[in-house]
Amino acid sequence: MATDARNMLVFVSYQIEGTLGRRLQRGMTEASLLEDGRVQLVAVNMGIEGIEGFSGHSDRRQIINYLRRISPKPEMVLVNHGEKAKCLSMTSAIHRDLGVETRAPEVLETIRLK
Repeated sequence: MATDARNMLVFVSYQIEGTLGRRLQRGMTEASLLEDGRVQLVAVNMGIEGIEGFSGHSDRRQIINYLRRISPKPEMVLVNHGEKAKCLSMTSAIHRDLGVETRAPEVLETIRLK
């Protein structure tokens, strides 16, 4: 579908930096796709659009309010979904507001849970 200019891909959610979605939104003209076990370069001629405002995610305030109501209080909170800077900001807010140990693991980092 990507090669046909009559087609369009519409993103209805935020595309994280470094993802294929973000690269397409920024005008990527070729995409590497795995087909039959081999990497194929595909021309991207279709239209790419985005609609802002849709989200299936809770915001920072909603997440912190949820964590406040959990009983028993969590010993640790791992923040592992989103851009690195946003994850670090969220861990700081949780630690500051709730006094709970927080971590934002690095990609491929292993954390042993008890």
